[in-house]
Amino acid sequence: MTTFIYSTYCNASLLAGLVFLIMGYFIRRFPPKSMKTWYGYRSFYSTQNIDTWHAANAHAAYISRKIGVLLLAFGIVCAIFFSSQTELFFYVTISPVVIGALYMVGYTEWRLGQEFDEEGKKREGVEDAP
Repeated sequence: MTTFIYSTYCNASLLAGLVFLIMGYFIRRFPPKSMKTWYGYRSFYSTQNIDTWHAANAHAAYISRKIGVLLLAFGIVCAIFFSSQTELFFYVTISPVVIGALYMVGYTEWRLGQEFDEEGKKREGVEDAP
């Protein structure tokens, strides 16, 4: 067990990739019904009303799965190319996780801004969530 912890296959990109993938699948498969559930994508914009809540969770689940796949692939590539866990290894594997999380939040908020106005009402002629 301790050999796995010190191997390059135990890296932030792989572990976060699994979390993003599972989280995206879970929210897609079992979307939170209300804003009072213990899980779901929460922000000021997403909690304005139930329509923004459902749209935000659909977008976040979609992007989360995509980011999870990319992080898993990146984590495997890093595990193959690095021979040990060095400081550079930590920075290289943690950076995509931070970038992916920021991208998920930014993309979801941008999509909510495209679909809904400032009061949370659906804009005309905008397609639904993926």
